[in-house]
Amino acid sequence: MKILKRIIIVLLIIIAIPLLVALFVSKEFHSEREIVIDKPSWEVFDYIKYVKNQDNYGVWQLSDPEAKFKEEGTDGTVGYKYSWDGKKVGKGTQSITNVLHNEKLETELDFGFGEPAQSYILTEEVSPDQTKVTWGISGKTPYPWNLMGLFYDMGKDFEGGLENLKKILEEQKSPDDWAFALNYYQKTMDDLKNNVSDLSAGQLHFRPSDTAWSISQCLEHIILTEAMIFGMLKENMNKPVNPERRAEIKLSDKDIIAMVTDRSEKYKAPEMLIGKGKYDDAKQALQDLEAQRTEILSFINNTPLEELRNRVSDSPAGATDAYQSLLFIAGHTARHTLQIEEIKNAQNFPAQ
Repeated sequence: MKILKRIIIVLLIIIAIPLLVALFVSKEFHSEREIVIDKPSWEVFDYIKYVKNQDNYGVWQLSDPEAKFKEEGTDGTVGYKYSWDGKKVGKGTQSITNVLHNEKLETELDFGFGEPAQSYILTEEVSPDQTKVTWGISGKTPYPWNLMGLFYDMGKDFEGGLENLKKILEEQKSPDDWAFALNYYQKTMDDLKNNVSDLSAGQLHFRPSDTAWSISQCLEHIILTEAMIFGMLKENMNKPVNPERRAEIKLSDKDIIAMVTDRSEKYKAPEMLIGKGKYDDAKQALQDLEAQRTEILSFINNTPLEELRNRVSDSPAGATDAYQSLLFIAGHTARHTLQIEEIKNAQNFPAQ
């Protein structure tokens, strides 16, 4: 009987010690790792924005190939929900809560106990062909499960996952020019939306000075200019191809984008392209721009690249081909999105 009591006491001590230790272990946790991948940022983000792709590089996902997975919604968009059920990974869900194009993917991880954790993958351009990717997570683990933090470091999983991601992306063939153009159009639209969607009429019509444009004018100018340049491009497409002029092109595609988005160089817009401030509602302006871009995106998807590359015309940047004209259109939107950011940062910009 004494032996049994001793055994019980020992077992109670064994159980009590971890519980006591857990009282002094933080319930909050944060882990983060980063890596540089030799691929353009847009190409990297186009892969990591899909949660399902973590099956290909995530150490945790790869640890349980027999697990069952379920998807709800559209991957790569807010609201998408990815559920799992496996012997090693247990049960849980990962839901997309925010997608900021070419910058970050934010998700909520629910492991079935405690508060959901917040996970993120960030992308940052190091150079035109290099991207820093940061993968991290933050959250709280309820007592006594917080004790696991002493034995399990999620950072090691992130390290392994990022190494897998780097290998996958650097070994795969880069998307073609069409994919780049479509991605750039999406990015410029997303950036513009993020800057103006919630602005009031007062904010839209605010002008930092008597000579400066308002955001409403910028939006109108973007729409007018895109329509004009695309109209000119379509006219050029009716002309014969002139590949013999390709030798005259001095600027690369990246040079075109860099040139048009460089706000250190200011240009005076023609009178017909100066906005009058017609928009009191940013959502209406965005709808008008998206409707106008529908034709442009359809054109991109349905025109052979060779047809564009072999149509060279004169522009303020010298000889350029029709594909570069398409990049100029999207780049022009990016340029004036930067102007909108400058207006919003003005000292006397209205609070609402």
